[in-house]
Amino acid sequence: MTKSSLKPNRGDDNSESNEDEVIETSKISNSDAFECFAKGLMWFEQQTDSDSTELMLLNQLRDRAAKRLQSCLRQSKLPFKPI
Repeated sequence: MTKSSLKPNRGDDNSESNEDEVIETSKISNSDAFECFAKGLMWFEQQTDSDSTELMLLNQLRDRAAKRLQSCLRQSKLPFKPI
């Protein structure tokens, strides 16, 4: 789990203190990122006003998530078993 801190707005009447507010967020897996980009890409391609530059960007992000997913799935070394 990663933590990110946000400073409350100074003009916010609901804030009771001036201390930093800490919000906990969970790390998104490579497979979840790939699935989201793949679905987003399918959605974007269905839109009538889709832009080719944005389409290429989504393709690149999906491909990056796929590469990271594959690199995590690969076994780096075979276990040594003496004969």
